[in-house]
This record gives sequence, structure tokens and C-alpha cells, in this order.
Amino acid sequence: MNDLANRIGVQPNLLWAVGAMLGSLLLGSILRVVWLTISPTEQNRDRFASLKTWWVLVLLFCGAVLLGRLAVAGLFATASWLGLREYLRLTRVAKRWPFAVVPLQYLWVVLGWLEPFWITVPVACLLLIAAATAAAGKTKGFLLEVTTATWGLLLLVFCLSHAAMLLALPETSNTVAGNAGWVFYLVLLTESNDIAQALWGRQLGRHKVTPQVSPHKTWEGLLLGISTTVLLAIAFAPLLTPLHAGPSRESLRIELGFPFVWSALAGVAIAVSGFFGDITMSAVKRDVGIKDSSSLLPGQGGMLDRIDSLTFTAPVFFYFVYGLYG
Repeated sequence: MNDLANRIGVQPNLLWAVGAMLGSLLLGSILRVVWLTISPTEQNRDRFASLKTWWVLVLLFCGAVLLGRLAVAGLFATASWLGLREYLRLTRVAKRWPFAVVPLQYLWVVLGWLEPFWITVPVACLLLIAAATAAAGKTKGFLLEVTTATWGLLLLVFCLSHAAMLLALPETSNTVAGNAGWVFYLVLLTESNDIAQALWGRQLGRHKVTPQVSPHKTWEGLLLGISTTVLLAIAFAPLLTPLHAGPSRESLRIELGFPFVWSALAGVAIAVSGFFGDITMSAVKRDVGIKDSSSLLPGQGGMLDRIDSLTFTAPVFFYFVYGLYG
């Protein structure tokens, strides 16, 4: 494994993590196929379609993290573009030029330029959208159109691009698995948290958290999902991150007695922010009266249904890591 990692120019730990993810998916696929054979219900057929979609997404993601920053930026740029397209269609915003912001924002990721990365969408696009709408003489619905378009760019382009921007952190920030380890760790925990909260809620859920927004979300699923994500964060931290060893910033080096406190905090941050990302997009879909944002991903809905949690976990985790190792 070490020789293969050296040949393709990645840290061996990252290759081990990719192998573990693919192995877990293969095992889950075998179990799902067996269960479908035993119980060929319509619901199980939908879950089988979802499983095939997972294979496509996992292979694309693993290939991107092994290929490097340009490939990761391209993958997340595609997710941002598709998500923005679904969002603008659902909210009936007629503007099309916001799509041009996607390659610009991810160009800063490829170049590793933090300053333009931070101001392009929150400052430049906010002012440009407002100015262009006013200059066009649109007064009726002005606030709704400007805020809807700006919020979509903030969430689906600016916030999501933080996942790829983890690769632009100083190379010394992750000596365990390289900066790709941060991206892998974030996506692994975000998706695991989504699955854990859904599974625990389905089995043990009794008390609704937000019945008007997401009726299937329960306190039991949320709390047990957070616990599961924290355990996974602690377990995978030594393989993918230096979190178990503590921050590199001297001002944050505190003797806490528990070596995995930072990875546990990362798990809590990702689990909680992922939950809010999920219900935020659920609120958007309920506002426009739809269940799935599209049928792009068989068995899973649209791109918005897949990246909703990441739009919140990506910036939260980026600034968590940036504060400790940036």
C-alpha cells in the first residue's frame, strides 16, 4: 500500500481510508442485495437505486481526493453548479449570470487565494445583485429576488466551496494524511451523520424535533446520531488528521488530559451543523411545496438533497481546522 501511495503521490493513510470506504460500501452492497432478494418490496427497490447512486458518488469522490486539488475543486464546483441550478429553478429566480460565479469561486480554491475567496460572494456578489436589480428598474419583489439569489450563492457556492478550500491550507496543517485527509474526514463524517441520524430515528425515534419542517427528525435520532458521529470522529482522527495530537497553534495548546478532545469536538460540530443544514434545505423545499429538489440522483432525489448538510458542515469544519492549524 505504501509503494502504491508513493507512486500516485498521496499519503499512505489516505489510501487506507479510501480502501476502507470502498470495502465498507462493498459489504453494505452485498447485504443490501441479499435483503432485496429475500424481501423484494418497492421500498427496498428504491433503496437499491440509492445504493447504485452511492457507488457513483463514492467512486467520484475517492478518485478526486486521490487526484488532488484541481480534481476536488472540479467535483465540488460541479456540485455547486447543479445545486444552484436546482435552487434557482425551485425559487423561480430568473437570473442566470450567478452561474458564472461558480468557476470564479473555485478558481480561488485552485490558486489557494483566501482573500478573494472570502469576499467574492459575500461582498462583491451581494452588491452586484442588488445594484443590477435596482438598475433594471425592478421594484416589485426587489427584496425577495435580491435576498433569494444572494442566499443561494452564499449557501451553495460560498459555503460549499469551503470543503475544497481545506486543500489550500498550509501543507504542514496535516502531516498524517495530507490536506486531502481533511476533506475526506469532513465528507465521511457528514454523510455518516446523515445516515446515522436517519437509521437511529427510524428504529428508535419517538419525539419530533421539528415536525413542521422535517417530520422524520426525532430527538432520539439526533442525539444517537451525534454520539455515533463523535465516535467515528475519534476513531478516524488518527488515520486522517492530527486532531488527536492537538492544535499546532501554541496559544491553543492546553493540557486537557483526554487525547481525543479535539476530534470529539470536531464530531460534535459536524453532527450539529449537519443537522441544521439538513432541516434548512427541508424548510426551503417545504416553502416551495416539493419533496425532492429533482430526480438527478436515483433513490436520493436531487443535488440539493445530497449536499444540504455539507453546505453547513463545510464552513464550520474549515474554520475549526483553520483556527487550530491555519
